[in-house]
Amino acid sequence: MERTGRNRQPRALVVGAGVAGLAAATSLHRAGWSVQVCERAPERRTGGYFVRLAPEGLAAADRLGVSHALRTRLPADGIITGVDARGRTVSRVEASLADDPRALALVRGDLEAALWDARPEEVAVRFATVPRRVEPRRHGVDVVLDGPDGSSRERFDLLVGADGVRSAVRGMVFGPESRFRHEFDHVVISAVLPRLPGGLREGDYVVPAEVGRTAHLMAVAGHAPVVFFTFRADLLGVDGREAAWRAAADPVGALRRVYGDFAGLMPEILDGVEEAGTTHVDTVAQIRLGSWRRGRVVLVGDAAWCPTLYSGQGSALALVGGETLGTHVAEHPDDVEAGLAAWEAAHRPAALAAASAARRSRHFFLPGNGLVAALRRAALRVASWRPAGRVLHALAALAAGPGGPGGSAGATGPTPDRRDIHPGATSGTRSLRSAALDRP
Repeated sequence: MERTGRNRQPRALVVGAGVAGLAAATSLHRAGWSVQVCERAPERRTGGYFVRLAPEGLAAADRLGVSHALRTRLPADGIITGVDARGRTVSRVEASLADDPRALALVRGDLEAALWDARPEEVAVRFATVPRRVEPRRHGVDVVLDGPDGSSRERFDLLVGADGVRSAVRGMVFGPESRFRHEFDHVVISAVLPRLPGGLREGDYVVPAEVGRTAHLMAVAGHAPVVFFTFRADLLGVDGREAAWRAAADPVGALRRVYGDFAGLMPEILDGVEEAGTTHVDTVAQIRLGSWRRGRVVLVGDAAWCPTLYSGQGSALALVGGETLGTHVAEHPDDVEAGLAAWEAAHRPAALAAASAARRSRHFFLPGNGLVAALRRAALRVASWRPAGRVLHALAALAAGPGGPGGSAGATGPTPDRRDIHPGATSGTRSLRSAALDRP
């Protein structure tokens, strides 16, 4: 723990009560810090979209004491059904081929709820509160916070920006978002539907896909069905930034314009979105910074390294990044900035690998032309063939090694050194099972 004047306990402010923020708050508390969390939302968020928690994330969850609360929401014998715009089935792939068998399929709210329940009582959370001004000092950070009771100016020894891809902390300390945001010119819209469309049952996973537009509908266990759409921005007749504004202003209208010619389940899905409302609208983009820290200010999670949903690594990176932050700071009790530098050096290779994997897989995830779409369908048809499925199962088991099903590192076996964790290391294995089936 950092030594401060009069042996005062060092204070940290974490901005954002999501996965990265809650993990960082617990980690810093364990390292001996007094931690506060401020969150823009008026109350704790629940639900959320579908995520895949890679083994490295499970190991971090175990070290945070929350892995016991996490369960997969897709059955092991589930089927991923691919359909075209006419509603015709073009592939049926066993869900076990699409994932690392050591990973978990859940919704983002599961992670946040587990981290919230395990949060130390001493970690105070201030809802409906945001930083309005951040002023880095030599040995601390002055922050003006706006909350329900007005504004207050406070001094902290460390400020952690875990406030997502549209980070306010990053904008105030590192510069405007336009300098770091790299667009894919794709729009993503997600929603939680009020009911299952058609004759779908719990555990079904349906993927309507055509050139430049896909949808993923997950009928997950114990949760309302989740759907997310990704499509090329130019299908709205504008560039990426303008497309995001138009989609945010009228998400249902944008979806009906892009997917209105789809048959099968799509009309009922769109009606469900209109009834329930959307939960997230944005363009798909990566955040790339030369450094995630400025003095006593550090960025964690999507605020620092957002690799996009195409990487399938966002939740694992957030958990590992937040959980290891306190560890590295604790290893440098007399020099907080040295601890932050060590943390960044250890974590950056994994984040860069995930971002690189996302750039490679984005065209397969959202086919940009007829050739890529044809190759994607051919690959899925091969995977749908039972003999080919057996071969892929064997390859998956070989790639998973001894830490396969039931043996994820950090959950039931030895915990790897937290400084050697590399979430990007499984990307090659996942490509064997088809990046088109990866989930955000």
